[in-house]
Amino acid sequence: MDNQFENIDVELKDLKPAVKVKVLEILEAMSEEMKADRRSALKNAIEQAENWFMDSEG
Repeated sequence: MDNQFENIDVELKDLKPAVKVKVLEILEAMSEEMKADRRSALKNAIEQAENWFMDSEG
């Protein structure tokens, strides 16, 4: 993954492990223009991962 998202431990520290993995998957799949705005991309990825986790929990 791009080094741009290398130091995101602080933003991910309170998330469940499965959500952390999903956040990283989402960030990897995001288009280059989203990666240009790291904060927005990370916020978006965390939101999507949390929604994914809630949906998968039933």
